[in-house]
Amino acid sequence: MPAKVFISCGQASHEERQVAQSLSSWFTSQAYEPYVAIQVQSILDLNSGIIGELKTSDYYLFVNFRRELLNCFPRREYRGSLFTNQELAIAYALEFEHVLMLNQRGVRREGVFQFMVTNIPDFFRPKDVLALVQNTVQTAHWSPAFTRQLDIAGHSLSNPFLYSDHTGARQVSVLHVRIRNGRPDRGAVDTIVRLSKITDPSGNSAFSPDRSRLKASGHPGYSQTIWPYSEGTFDLLALDVQNPNHVYLHSERDVHPRNPIISSTGTWVLYYEVFSQGFPILAFRVALMVTGILTSTQTTITKF
Repeated sequence: MPAKVFISCGQASHEERQVAQSLSSWFTSQAYEPYVAIQVQSILDLNSGIIGELKTSDYYLFVNFRRELLNCFPRREYRGSLFTNQELAIAYALEFEHVLMLNQRGVRREGVFQFMVTNIPDFFRPKDVLALVQNTVQTAHWSPAFTRQLDIAGHSLSNPFLYSDHTGARQVSVLHVRIRNGRPDRGAVDTIVRLSKITDPSGNSAFSPDRSRLKASGHPGYSQTIWPYSEGTFDLLALDVQNPNHVYLHSERDVHPRNPIISSTGTWVLYYEVFSQGFPILAFRVALMVTGILTSTQTTITKF
């Protein structure tokens, strides 16, 4: 999933709407997922739309266009966009780490904006915004691979050990995945992982025979809270040491004996989903090459 950029940009005129569209098109061309904030009319729209989109965004871009002329002397000053400044205040409360703030020349810095530091020069005309954003994004080293949501921090295949649960015991080597919470402001409460689909070596796909929650590694249950800027580990699959063709899940499914989800060699693709309330679903796949020999089994994880 590409990094999501929340574009807070006034759209009070045709020229401003063109700027918003050009920014969206450029971020799309750079493999980002842009979201252009639309002016809302009610508190319900704000809660269900803007705040929700901000919570699921990774980067924040603030463009403060001129509004009405203020009655001041000797300098000519203008008010900024009310809606973009409101969105900036919400973004500040959500503790965005990566924020770019652009201000049109002559616009007074008010509200939260007056207390925030930016070294980006003010732009004069709306048509100057796109080039300024392009240069600033490059200078700030933004990346479409970045996320402040749930992400894969790494994976590893364990040494063999004896695992036992409510369905029995066996010697296994477990593929662990580390899930990182990149949010600074909230924990990923009751994070769970499940296997949703399997594709066999012939290319045939089917729902997983076991779609229940998978084991939270090192925890007594099948979910865990991942604190801000922290990681949690889950058991994705288990290779039977005695019969490495057999692949099991360490799940909460209460069926005895536990049956393998894979029992033959070849390259299998397993599709997983990670859920936590208030976070976008993290989806990824594991390419598992089952060779029948524990030491030559290979795994590759890819997000999609």
